[in-house]
Amino acid sequence: MLITAVVAAVISIAAGAYIRAWAFAIFAFLVAIGFGSVVFSDGSSMIAAILSAIAILALMEVGYLAGVFVSGFVRRSARQRQNNSVADNVAATRERQQS
Repeated sequence: MLITAVVAAVISIAAGAYIRAWAFAIFAFLVAIGFGSVVFSDGSSMIAAILSAIAILALMEVGYLAGVFVSGFVRRSARQRQNNSVADNVAATRERQQS
């Protein structure tokens, strides 16, 4: 169970950086249904299977949002670094021309 949760979280974080929200929502819903079915077929009650499916779905959604946030932050900081380096180069060139 713990390994499944860790794998689902890692996949969700990676998906947050690469796929659209609607595609991930469909994927997460199908995974949650499959996980609930496996829990139910192992002999648990229907309520336990539904709660397990909802828990894995919530975990995947939180992981997806974390992935979206982290990838956006990395892209934004890379873009700022690139913009700052261009501005520094322009300023250095102007200083050389004035001297």
